[in-house]
Amino acid sequence: MHTRTLTLLSALVLSSSVAFAQSDVPPAAPEAPVDQAPPAPPPEPPPPAPMAPPPAPVVAPAQASTVIAPTTPGLKIETPNGSSIKFGLLLQPQFQMAGSNAADGYGYNLYVRRTRLLVGGTLWGVFDYFFETDYANLGLANAETGVKSTPGMNVQDAFATAHPFGDVIKVDVGYMLPPLAHNAIQGAGTLYSYDYFSNSFNTSATPQFFGFSASSVGRDTGVQLRGLLLDKHLEYRAGLFQGIRNPDVTDPATMDVVDVGARNFFRFAARLQVNLLDPETGFFYAGTYLGAKHVLSLGGSIDIQSGYRYYAGDIFVDLPAGPGVFTAQVNVAHWNGVYVTTPIKETAVMAEIGYNIAGVKVSPILRVEKLWNNGSDPGRYGGGLAWWPYGYNSNLKLFYTQVRETGEAHALNQVNLQWQVYFY
Repeated sequence: MHTRTLTLLSALVLSSSVAFAQSDVPPAAPEAPVDQAPPAPPPEPPPPAPMAPPPAPVVAPAQASTVIAPTTPGLKIETPNGSSIKFGLLLQPQFQMAGSNAADGYGYNLYVRRTRLLVGGTLWGVFDYFFETDYANLGLANAETGVKSTPGMNVQDAFATAHPFGDVIKVDVGYMLPPLAHNAIQGAGTLYSYDYFSNSFNTSATPQFFGFSASSVGRDTGVQLRGLLLDKHLEYRAGLFQGIRNPDVTDPATMDVVDVGARNFFRFAARLQVNLLDPETGFFYAGTYLGAKHVLSLGGSIDIQSGYRYYAGDIFVDLPAGPGVFTAQVNVAHWNGVYVTTPIKETAVMAEIGYNIAGVKVSPILRVEKLWNNGSDPGRYGGGLAWWPYGYNSNLKLFYTQVRETGEAHALNQVNLQWQVYFY
């Protein structure tokens, strides 16, 4: 009995041990049927969608540009070595109705104020050159004789420029405008009103300076240094020019030449200009930049030779303002010397002011000039409209001017209507 009981207990303990041991082993995965592929693993969850970028800030619409129109350049040919040549043209057909201070009535003329061919460019990126011809007042009738001017060609400008240090130092050599007041260095194709001030080139009207060519007004042969300093806020120009050449000196007793002519020293001219905003970087200034620049400048010039003296000061403003461009300039010049005019002392104030309305591309302009010369002391007063449909390339200008002189019978009235075609 006891033996059977022990045997039964031993069997129960052994079976419990086996069951306990099997409970720690994970169950085996069921085998797939032979004719069925194992199930595909579940697809991976898609990556989270990227966060949407924050909305762009609202930007106020930009104001309309006040630039009237770009100036289309002329024909330009360039070579791989940095050389180039460029061609241009300036035509200013004009109608003029002009009276007289002494006589009655008006004279009428259709003529071409300027007829110019322009050539310029660069050699190897080191030297610049500029050349232009002109025949001024082509077809204009003489007020006294009625004889019309006939075609002919004059050299208006002919100079080369070396710029070894960029804008800091440039050297101009040739036939050019000396550094006088602002209006006297402006390019004819970029004038604000229909012409220069009438007193800008008083010196060049005398035979001693430029008797050989009445067309090349204001030019002289020489060499000039110019450049921009202080981050282009200061411009300098200074040069020696041919000026007046004294004649031979003759012994009155024997009428023999005792001193050769042209022994006197050259003409010296210089200019400083402070550019408070954008600089004027070219050789020629502009009468307006049509909103392409913000210009506010102050300038002063000197021109001396032997007994001749010239001093000038000027202010020039050309700024986008509101729906257009505000432009104004004042030039004050004084001449003193035996080579100027008779009398030998005179002072001129020359001013113009206008506003270019960008929407209609029209500039109302007022002009005032006054010359004091201890004589007739003429004053010129007037104004007009300039229409800029294509900027400098093509514009139309209508101006009225009244000239009053002391001692004359009445004022002189004049109307000019000018169309310009220009590219360079």
